[in-house]
Amino acid sequence: MSIEGFRPGTGAAGQPAILAIILHGWGSTAQAMGDVAEATREAWKDTHCVDTFVPLLAYHRQLRSARAVDVVAKILKDIDELVQIKSPYERIILIGHSLGATIARRVFLVASGSPPGFATEKTFQHQQKREWADKVHRIVLLAAFNRGWQISPRLSWWYSIGFNICGLIGHVLPRWAPTIFDIRLGAPFMAQTRLHWLAYRRQQLAAGLQQETSQAVGPAAASHEPILIQLIGSTDDLISPFDQVDIVVDGNAGGNPSYFLIKLDKTDHHSAIRFTATDGDQAAAEARKGRFLVALTGTKRDLTNIATDPSLLIDEVDKPDHKVKDTVFVIHGIRDDGFWTHRVAEKVREQNKPATVFRAWTPTYGYFAMLPFILPWIRRQKVEWFMDQYVGAVAQYPNSSFHYVGHSNGTYLAARALIDYPACTFRNVLFAGSVVRTDYDWKTPIGQRRVERFLNIVASKDWVVALLPKSLEGFRCFDLGGAGFDGFKQAKYDAPPEIAERKYVEGSHGAGIAEAQWDNIANFIVGGQIPPDNAAGFVKKQLGWLKALSSTRATLWVLAAIVILVVPALVLSSSLSIWACITILLVYALVVKFVITRL
Repeated sequence: MSIEGFRPGTGAAGQPAILAIILHGWGSTAQAMGDVAEATREAWKDTHCVDTFVPLLAYHRQLRSARAVDVVAKILKDIDELVQIKSPYERIILIGHSLGATIARRVFLVASGSPPGFATEKTFQHQQKREWADKVHRIVLLAAFNRGWQISPRLSWWYSIGFNICGLIGHVLPRWAPTIFDIRLGAPFMAQTRLHWLAYRRQQLAAGLQQETSQAVGPAAASHEPILIQLIGSTDDLISPFDQVDIVVDGNAGGNPSYFLIKLDKTDHHSAIRFTATDGDQAAAEARKGRFLVALTGTKRDLTNIATDPSLLIDEVDKPDHKVKDTVFVIHGIRDDGFWTHRVAEKVREQNKPATVFRAWTPTYGYFAMLPFILPWIRRQKVEWFMDQYVGAVAQYPNSSFHYVGHSNGTYLAARALIDYPACTFRNVLFAGSVVRTDYDWKTPIGQRRVERFLNIVASKDWVVALLPKSLEGFRCFDLGGAGFDGFKQAKYDAPPEIAERKYVEGSHGAGIAEAQWDNIANFIVGGQIPPDNAAGFVKKQLGWLKALSSTRATLWVLAAIVILVVPALVLSSSLSIWACITILLVYALVVKFVITRL
């Protein structure tokens, strides 16, 4: 067989066959998985013929540009070829280490097809369900990335430098992003994988319930959920328990009887795949191998006997609440700490009918100044933060529809999430003080039924949007704009009834979320009601001089003037006295602290 990395088994004629797919970690090689492959062949040596497929993946070079979705697609193609050439396999085992564990989980999910209601990435949209997916018996993850990595002071200096380099390349030069860039916390690939797994589990639970219900009409759909085993090192110096165990998706999914968490004593990130001693501790290496073999062949009772309760690792995650049917995100902007979000959430709950349980999700990313807000990669990090929150909400409220109220940067988070995360869906969406481009395409998510209704509140004196985001809209490289001041184009011309806009709430940037508007916000989120034309607090016109000034894109000229003045000053600073330099630095610090960071 010509597929690189495939090794046929040596079992006796007529023995049932097993295919083990083994995926190495980031910056590692197929050879590094030698102990794992050998132990896998040994596990069934007396009863089965075990074929192993250990491919060398693109990310064995740490900075190689290979998107995670493309890596998954390539592995799927190779497996398809293997199962066509080889005689039918009795079962298939997926094994992955580190980044390879994340890839292994997604390979299975894509092979299993998209569950109802789940929208996958463009790369996978034409992928068909594989018959071999139903033969996947177990998925064994060693030292896996589950939620995704993030830069943390707890990382070693070596990993911190490496992740910072990968993050810089990915954000500044996305075409050359290394695979590990797609595995960061909240990144589209990671969030989509987590949402895919949640949707898959819901599908399997529904199929299992249908099988148990004899009154079901017609033949029941088959339920198939492989056993998922996570092996984590007790001293992993790369992945924290917070990342190793996706507590909201795996460990808190209603007591999943097919999920097992097993600890490996005296094991760090790299030694998790070493079953022969390299540091003199033969006992620890043998113990790792023993637990790995149980993960491969043990019964659920065997696994339960050596497993750890994942809920013991993190205790602040609430149990899933299946009664909640509606949940609203209320997300603040860049210039406040989000205290008002709790008041809006309170109004939503007050206006809601008693028959429906309505929950509010009001997380905060803290104060976010204007200067870093301009940088695209900083904004995208906030989107990733939000999508991590979104996955948590979907896991906690599995039967809920989700609504959204956003102000300022909060509007950007939802708008960008709808572009980058196909599985992100909302029912009613309200924007106020929007910093999104006026040409944003709302018709697409509405046509895809990922948004049911949208309302944009435009202020009469929103100088923040008028002077900065609107000025940047002329540059296509910026996904910012003046929709909070000029409105959305699709709301003006041939707008479908699902896209609404209300002009003009009296006031500046925060007018749309002021106390006087809380009832209007709640009415829209709960019942889809648009504020009437005679609603209190609205006027017919915007401030004339501000509208004229915003049309000149004056902010760009001011910024250009600052650069022209500051750069020569820096060049000439060497000729100034030390006290003059100190004075300039002091003035600059004061301007940053009391002016720029308060815009």
